[in-house]
Amino acid sequence: EADYTLQDGWICERGEKVIDLSATQLRGLHNAENAMAAYAACSAFGVKADEVNEALLGFAPPLHRCELVRTLDGVEYINDSKATNLHALDSALRSQSRPVVLMVGGKQKGLDYAELLPRLQDSAKGVVVFGEIAQQLHDTLQPIAETVPVEMASNLDDALSQARNMAEDGDTILFSPGTSSFDMFSGYEERGDYFRRIANN
Repeated sequence: EADYTLQDGWICERGEKVIDLSATQLRGLHNAENAMAAYAACSAFGVKADEVNEALLGFAPPLHRCELVRTLDGVEYINDSKATNLHALDSALRSQSRPVVLMVGGKQKGLDYAELLPRLQDSAKGVVVFGEIAQQLHDTLQPIAETVPVEMASNLDDALSQARNMAEDGDTILFSPGTSSFDMFSGYEERGDYFRRIANN
């Protein structure tokens, strides 16, 4: 009943498709809501939908923050390496509008990933764990493993390969580690750059 809604990747104004978000670099419900608010404000000043569409095509989120790396065979690859805690990981999961294959893991920080089980059951079709906490994550996620398969990878290359095998046309591979990167990388930037490179390869 709202003036602005999101339907199949389009922002609709009173049911009419006006902004094609799927043609932009913006992913996630939070970006859709921001685009709706910006369009509503611009509309009040007479800015047309085609002008907003053109402007959004040139906008990209900051690197490593739900950054769309590419789309391959209908699968979107999202780099959210900045997600170094459970709140950021949960936010990334909540923001997705497509089925998710999650890549999660990294350094042991003593976090309790069990609190994510309900969210993963709702939004993930598969999980690949990696890094120093891979075994702990694998064990923690076993209660949902019957409905959400959980695989363990030896490194990031292996994790992406397994995630790609799980994903199908229309899915999202979400690289949102949920912890720091210091077991394998110098920081989340290096980790995210590495994910981007192997996804593009």
